[in-house]
Amino acid sequence: MNYFYEILNKRIGYSRVGRIKLSKEPKKYVETPNVILPMRNFLMKDVNFLEEFEDHEIFLITKEVFLKIGFLRDKFRNTAFIFTHTGTLQTFIEILENNIDIFSEDNIILLIPFNIPTTTLNENFAKNEIVHHLKSVKKLLENFPNLNFGLSIKIFEHPQFLDLYSPLIKENKNIKLLNLIDFFTANTNFRNVLDLVISIKQNFDNNLVLMASGRIIPKYFPILIYLGIDLIDSSYLQYLTSENFYDTIEFLLPIYKVKYFPCSCVACQTKLKNFQSMKYSDEKFEYLCLHNLIAAKTYMNKIKQYLRTEDFRAFVEKSSFDDVLIVSILKVLDRQYFDLIKYETPITDSFSTVKCFGPSSYYRPDFQQFRERLIKYFSPEPWTKLIIIFPCSARKPYSASKSHKKFHSVLRKFPDFPDFQEIILTSPLGAIPRQLENIYPVNSYDISVTGFWDNEEIDLASKMLVELLKMYNPKIPIICHVSDKGYKEIVLRAQKQLPNQFYFTEVYKNLTTSDSMKSLENIVKNLKDSFNLNEKITKSKYYSKSWVRKLVKVADYQFGSNIGMEIFSKGIRVKKNNASKNLDVIDIEKKILLGKFLVKTGQIELTLKGAEILSSIDKEFNIVVFDGDLIKGNTLFRPGIVEFSQNLIPNNYAIILDKSKKRVIGLAKLIVGSNYIKNSSNGRIAKVYEKIS
Repeated sequence: MNYFYEILNKRIGYSRVGRIKLSKEPKKYVETPNVILPMRNFLMKDVNFLEEFEDHEIFLITKEVFLKIGFLRDKFRNTAFIFTHTGTLQTFIEILENNIDIFSEDNIILLIPFNIPTTTLNENFAKNEIVHHLKSVKKLLENFPNLNFGLSIKIFEHPQFLDLYSPLIKENKNIKLLNLIDFFTANTNFRNVLDLVISIKQNFDNNLVLMASGRIIPKYFPILIYLGIDLIDSSYLQYLTSENFYDTIEFLLPIYKVKYFPCSCVACQTKLKNFQSMKYSDEKFEYLCLHNLIAAKTYMNKIKQYLRTEDFRAFVEKSSFDDVLIVSILKVLDRQYFDLIKYETPITDSFSTVKCFGPSSYYRPDFQQFRERLIKYFSPEPWTKLIIIFPCSARKPYSASKSHKKFHSVLRKFPDFPDFQEIILTSPLGAIPRQLENIYPVNSYDISVTGFWDNEEIDLASKMLVELLKMYNPKIPIICHVSDKGYKEIVLRAQKQLPNQFYFTEVYKNLTTSDSMKSLENIVKNLKDSFNLNEKITKSKYYSKSWVRKLVKVADYQFGSNIGMEIFSKGIRVKKNNASKNLDVIDIEKKILLGKFLVKTGQIELTLKGAEILSSIDKEFNIVVFDGDLIKGNTLFRPGIVEFSQNLIPNNYAIILDKSKKRVIGLAKLIVGSNYIKNSSNGRIAKVYEKIS
């Protein structure tokens, strides 16, 4: 079976949701990410284990006897098995040859072991051992070209050793899985971990299943999945059980210290507490091992739920609060590898809330991507004559909050209100033009509001404010209606770097008292006509409407600088779609639908008519060239793509051109980014939502 792994959704970082296809039967597959449970003699005799894990999707077998037990094969007939051997490679090959009929079945994956010494004298010795091992592996792969294999990889703390495996992996298409042995432990050099993961993602087929094995505890499951691991071997829990450790996920506790069992699994609620004080007991070992395996599976189920419906990055950050290794990995990955990770991270999501926990959230890739795109693509409205700075609000979008409604009640007293540019200061996103308050992540982030700002928060916001204000004429006056010390410090730092004149309102008690509102009104009245444009700029009345102003800038943010005015050059009407709650964007002159604004994600979804206009303006925007003239079905697969833009990002939109690149034949929402497309030969690439027939 050539087709093996299929990605379904891309999540933040390298995390992904997918499945391993075991056969041509539509329902025979293993969901990923997933935890691999070991099959052992004592567990197979335990009725509780058999009942608890009867429906588990994947097990690890290391004994030949389990291949031939009819009861187990029947009991777990819809289950996948990974078979490996703890002995020599030669013994593994002999077992394979003796059981070739069994291994030819759909639901068994052969994992080639790496059982040469785990410690080495020096780097050169380790290198020679790997080279010698791979010569034998190559012969094995050539002798069984129709079987699916996993390859165990050990690098001995030397990430450059991955290059030794590279030719074998690239030349043998029956390698479907890479098992990274001992690459992640509590004592791991986190830079080696990142170097290895980045190298695999940049150089190998991204449809290879990544498995992690070795001394792994469930606490590390979230960060491993964030790094792109699909399968995690839980066998190490047996060793921890033999050392009398009870896993609470947050901590490993000696069983004799556990007074209050926090788990409600079958082991904890029956006999485990009765054996608590026994130092040596076979029955205690069995129940403790059962608990530890149940805890691992339960935690994995929680992770899978978060991956599909919640903010998974926040989940990973929470797991890092008491672990410096995870903190270090996130910090270095966010800052050092952002230029790579941004093409793996969805540009938008539909979570109700994106949690910000402090410094660990400041540089998460979706936040960095937002700040980068805003500065790159935002351009001032040419008729701007006054800039007003406001603080953020807890409610999103800001304009729906009580405070911002009061601010608007003052500004809208002036007929030339559309000539004012509002900028909202916030942490950790920075400085937000009012027009972009409805896009992700501005529309959904949540952070603790205490009035206390750390220096990094202030620095991020002030730098972004400076970059924004530099885009405007330095003679435009800037009004600051802020009160908290943090907001003022942001403005003061920016003021030192800019030639503009800054004016602060008088704040009485808080920003929304009647006296404070009067101060804002007076200062706007006094300054709104103090800046005169050198030339008369004509502005259609359509661009004076708030939602039109927003959609023009959202289009810029999404498609490129100044694109919004080009696409909507004939004027647009915004109409709420009562059925979908989205906003239809209609060309006033031609009375055609150009697209719709998706309120939940903050994106404009163009129609074919809108895409044709965009394609005529920007020939290079998010292009996917299809190997044909018409698209069948609603999913675009890798073999059908002959060319693509190099800056594609998951969850962004793409224009599909025919193979001659002369005609727009469809529109799609990307499942994966350009790096994934570059390093894959099959799999889903995008969901087609409109096409020509």
